[in-house]
Amino acid sequence: MVLVSFWFAMGYAQMTTIKYEANGSDSLVAQNPFKNFIGEWTLKDNSWTQNWGGATETISIPYHHTVSTSINTANTLFSIIDGPQPNGHIFWSYNPVTKTVNHLSSFGELRAGVGEGSVSENGDVTLKITFEGEPNDTYRIYTYKWLDANSYHMKSVQHDLSDTPTGLLYEGTFIRQPKEPLGIRTQIEAVLSILDDNEISVEEQLKVYADDVVHMAPQAPVHIGKEVLGQYLKQQRQYGEAKMTHRIVEIESFQDIIVMRGEVTGVFYPENKAPSITFKTKNLFVFALSDGALKIKKVIYNNTPLE
Repeated sequence: MVLVSFWFAMGYAQMTTIKYEANGSDSLVAQNPFKNFIGEWTLKDNSWTQNWGGATETISIPYHHTVSTSINTANTLFSIIDGPQPNGHIFWSYNPVTKTVNHLSSFGELRAGVGEGSVSENGDVTLKITFEGEPNDTYRIYTYKWLDANSYHMKSVQHDLSDTPTGLLYEGTFIRQPKEPLGIRTQIEAVLSILDDNEISVEEQLKVYADDVVHMAPQAPVHIGKEVLGQYLKQQRQYGEAKMTHRIVEIESFQDIIVMRGEVTGVFYPENKAPSITFKTKNLFVFALSDGALKIKKVIYNNTPLE
């Protein structure tokens, strides 16, 4: 229920695989009062503080990811939050005549927020928002305060009609995610989907590995080179079938080398009809760009679950 409360309260969710770029010219972005927010964001240290009645608590919310972009004017910000339900979006529009910020948001089936506020010269935003699903005699004050160019603090405090805080609140600090090379995420996802495909041959799967690949799996020797790795993969298929899904946690680019931290969840079905085994591992991939194609250069799997 803690996580459910968080998603309804904030509307933020796990890392999305969708990329959004700011539309319009650089000059429009430079004029945008929300320009500091344009980019991708994650929750610092996965730390989130909330109070839904009773004691205030700080919890861990991993994999937060939000993409914010302008649309086609200098006065807008559109934020996409895509992950576990309820998914949603936030739209801000600045009125240069009245100097006000208009807010619309929608998450899940019921939680819709409407409000307005202001933006300061340094980009801090203050909003007064009412929500469907919260008592009609309450509203929330949101403050977005910039700590530096790559981090801001957001706090939401509920008030009653006498403008007195009710004690319900949530807050967190958000940090900017480094920009990934264009198309790299899509290419990595295509490679991982091949690793997860049990219908194709080992020979087809080997095409996503570099010739001198180094493959390190739990409880297994190091396999160096595609030929040795192919023998290992074929042997593993004789023991049973693993239905698994690779997922990206984060990506870092170093010119022609890409490092990806991820996790794998799945179920192994032994060939001898023994009970199936559920597993969850974390991993580190090193990809190399060769003739425009992304190949797995090194990979380490760790059978300790990713918390």
